Amino acid sequence: MTDQKSYLRDDSLITTHHAEDYEHYYNAVVPPVFMNSLHVFETLDSFYSADPHDMHQYCYGRVQNPTVRIFEEKVAALEQGTGAAAFASGMAAASTAVLACVKDESHVVCIRNAYGPLRTFLTGYCAEHMHVKTTFVDGRDLQEFEEAVTDKTDLVILESPSSIVFSLQDIREVSALAHRHGALVYIDNTFCTPIFQKPLQMGADIVMHTTSKYIGGHSDVIGGVLAVRDGTLFDKLLQMRELLGGIVGPMEAWLMIRGLRTLPVRVRQHQETALAVAQFLKKHERVKKVNYPGLTCHPQYELMCRQQEGNTGLLSFEIDGTVEQAVKVTEALRIFKIGVSWGGFESLVFMPHMKMSSEECKILGGEPQIIRIHCGLEGTKYLLEDLESALAGI
Repeated sequence: MTDQKSYLRDDSLITTHHAEDYEHYYNAVVPPVFMNSLHVFETLDSFYSADPHDMHQYCYGRVQNPTVRIFEEKVAALEQGTGAAAFASGMAAASTAVLACVKDESHVVCIRNAYGPLRTFLTGYCAEHMHVKTTFVDGRDLQEFEEAVTDKTDLVILESPSSIVFSLQDIREVSALAHRHGALVYIDNTFCTPIFQKPLQMGADIVMHTTSKYIGGHSDVIGGVLAVRDGTLFDKLLQMRELLGGIVGPMEAWLMIRGLRTLPVRVRQHQETALAVAQFLKKHERVKKVNYPGLTCHPQYELMCRQQEGNTGLLSFEIDGTVEQAVKVTEALRIFKIGVSWGGFESLVFMPHMKMSSEECKILGGEPQIIRIHCGLEGTKYLLEDLESALAGI
């Protein structure tokens, strides 16, 4: 039998077996869903002496749950962190991380292509109620970070690769710079998953995943998770989650455990299909530009090779034509369905910049006619045929 320590060295063993104590639930190969809202105690002394921050002591479902704990320990091991905390949505995870890191009149540096609702949270709630100032940067040039980060900066927010134009940030260099100024580094690692990128090992302090994407994998769950490498910061995140009430439910956690079991296999298949699609689009006469870090022509391909083990199924492209023609291509697709999310089994298409002004598009780095697609598991042949047919229409 493989020992517990080796589980922590192999992603496939972590996703399938780590943190699952079979003897505690009748040797069932799949752990149960602990749907209880509370746990009882033998005596009042045992209740009052229980450590509320012990991940293996349970009292109330808003604080911790056995099914949730299994999921969290798997993610912590995958990210090679001290601990992980699961949330009811990716946005709940992101906002809790920000609130745990900033204070009144804090300064934040954030890449322009970070998740839209997170940017809104910074410029809306945090600015209005906490007087937080945010400096937005493109993220591809370290010099821009050096000019933005000051000794008043408490948090630097990354998303590498970003999920529309797929630009990267140098995680090691930015983290080193931030730490010299006493700032923490948060990164959205949803695109790569822990299988293809481990930011905590490159200096990041907090890694966030929207588990609705690849970790869930089946488009049937909403959730988020934070993984950290510092124990004190982890305790603070748990306290914030308890106060804000954002813990994920046990059924959702169970679905995430299910998703983790096939994560290494799925993301490699998504990558294989997406690379074939990206290469097809790159050669197509009606396509002007393809954004996918796995292409050797990607301007940051060398950086990608230094900090990623691979890429997944999301990419974008711009046609050599008008916004109206891009809409025609999008709506002509049959296997790719119009939808805002990604990371599930299904192929999706969306035009995220369609309603934006030219100035907004210029800031974010993508034209109004940019088309983002997620390559699902329907089969490479069928996705290529679908794209060929849609592009032929223009």
